[in-house]
Amino acid sequence: MIRVYILGEGQTEEAVIKDVLAPHFAPTSVYLYPIIVKTSPGHKGGGHWRHWKKDIHRVLEQQQGSEVRVSTLFDLFRLPKDFPGLLEHGEDTDTNRRCDELQKKMAQVFNDPRFIPYLQRHELEALVLACTESLRDLFDAQDDLKGLEHLEQEIAETAPEDIDDGPETAPSKRLLRHIPGYSKTLHGSMAIEDTGLGVVRERCPRFDKWVATLEALAEQRER
Repeated sequence: MIRVYILGEGQTEEAVIKDVLAPHFAPTSVYLYPIIVKTSPGHKGGGHWRHWKKDIHRVLEQQQGSEVRVSTLFDLFRLPKDFPGLLEHGEDTDTNRRCDELQKKMAQVFNDPRFIPYLQRHELEALVLACTESLRDLFDAQDDLKGLEHLEQEIAETAPEDIDDGPETAPSKRLLRHIPGYSKTLHGSMAIEDTGLGVVRERCPRFDKWVATLEALAEQRER
């Protein structure tokens, strides 16, 4: 059995891990546990890297053993200003490369082979934009459905993970702008679950690579 503790920024990440990823992995004896990072003592979600680092250190120290892994599900969009490597790589316009370099910096902070850093390009909501067909089944109001139609037209020629990280055009901003009734903590994980993990992985190659890395843990356990 492999236990993977995944630290995320909020309830949407928690729901995706619990409702979408964990059921996929459970038959392989790889068990996923979401943890929402602390912003400050007594508060969770978002916040500064210094608090996230403490949480990651705490989990690595408390959960000992070769069967334990710790990973992250953080958004590249609007990372905390104190995030490692951000001053050096934060302006890199190649966001795939930026994610890779920042993940390396995270790994260097902990220097623990059990740590598997991951940054979603550009936001977790990129996965939701891969699921617009399922979103249509979650809304009844005409303004929501009309907005979804406009959103689909707007992103029709763009792969979900290529949708940029502009302050008004990032995936979450587009969803909220076009669909008045959209709730990220409610509709996001539901749309991903309804669409199916396999389809989302086909449309989001960076996310797929991370899931494949976690899947490989089961193979390592069997050796």
